[in-house]
Amino acid sequence: MDADQVLMALIGAGTSFMTFCLMRFPRIRRPQFQRYGPFSLTSSFFGALTILFISALTVYAQAVWH
Repeated sequence: MDADQVLMALIGAGTSFMTFCLMRFPRIRRPQFQRYGPFSLTSSFFGALTILFISALTVYAQAVWH
């Protein structure tokens, strides 16, 4: 694994974690979006899993293309 693939994987994992936190905890959202309640645990998990899957596909595609 190259350094760029590791960096893309770390950014994808961080983005996935932030997606989960933003969906689950409305206090950390921007003020105009705080009025919407938290998403359920299931939808927050699947939203984060989707972002993680997309980033994993990106890393895989970069590995195959490279």
